[in-house]
Amino acid sequence: MHKTLLIITYVDFWKKGSGHRSRISSLVNYFKDKIKITIFFAGCEKEDETILLKTIFPEIEFEFAGTGAAITFKECKEIFEHFIKDKFFDFALVEYIELSMVLEYLPGNTITLLDTHDIVYNRIESFRKFNVEDDGIVISKEEEINIYKCYDYIILIQKTDFENIAKEIGAANLLVVQHPAILEKKKIRKKAKNVGYIASPYAPNIDALKWFINNVWNDIYKKHDLVLNVYGNVCQGFSSALNVSDDNIIFHGFVEDLDKAYNNSDVITNPIRCGAGLKIKNVEALGYGIPLITSTHGASGMEDGASKAFLIADNREEYLLAFDLIEDYNLREQISDDAFEYAQSNFSEEKCYTSLLQIIDNKS
Repeated sequence: MHKTLLIITYVDFWKKGSGHRSRISSLVNYFKDKIKITIFFAGCEKEDETILLKTIFPEIEFEFAGTGAAITFKECKEIFEHFIKDKFFDFALVEYIELSMVLEYLPGNTITLLDTHDIVYNRIESFRKFNVEDDGIVISKEEEINIYKCYDYIILIQKTDFENIAKEIGAANLLVVQHPAILEKKKIRKKAKNVGYIASPYAPNIDALKWFINNVWNDIYKKHDLVLNVYGNVCQGFSSALNVSDDNIIFHGFVEDLDKAYNNSDVITNPIRCGAGLKIKNVEALGYGIPLITSTHGASGMEDGASKAFLIADNREEYLLAFDLIEDYNLREQISDDAFEYAQSNFSEEKCYTSLLQIIDNKS
């Protein structure tokens, strides 16, 4: 008999356009042939999406909490109670701490896992530091730690998060499950022209792009005659809000095939200043072997690759210095090689998912 995994999530991961969708989609795709998966979606079913899901994930069962209008967490809790009462799953994976309300309805012999994506109290502190609005859950550090203790296993997306939580509850039930990269090295062009920024409309991404354009980009453009290509839903209303009309900044908007965006990028920049977790756009750049310039915050969880697999800059002067690699083909080629090697060593599917796979395999 196949082992069974119930994934509880409110993230429409079958869509594109954000890191958290990519993370869940990658995990589902990796495990769908290794364990029987059922998705309980804490949201509403849409007919066109149901047809799409049957095409993308024919082997996975989907249960939607509602249809039509949005539902509240309270309603979702009641629906889940009814859904689960006559069912058993070997494993239950909760995507995001907000849905921990389902724990009380799961049988005691179901192994429970929480995929944190980030540490909430770290995110809240980081947002406040840079005065960035956070529309996510607000809980105290003590509350968050107490919820962690209710699970059999806590999944953390990067090594720094693991170290932080291990200090609070020990390391025995903690798993590091990073996000795997697409390992497909791109060719480095001798003449570099295009800088890429790829992001969702997540508040820290908007903050990062505003800061970069207002404080750094003009000097970099003048020095190297570059084009900043902005991809993703971060573009929505962005150019008009900033009164950006220069031909050295192009807002491409959402692109269905991210591979094209990376193919067009000679350098990827991610000047992210706040948030938490692992920066998936950085992992993507490394997997493609594209020279990456990011911030100290953006390098969280992969600090051991700094100054070799990617460059770090945190202020105007450091960005100007880092972007001098534009004029040095040999340096860009070396960073590309080091980036791809680092991604192979740290962000392959096997490396990222081994700890979780062992938990599943060891279940008798």
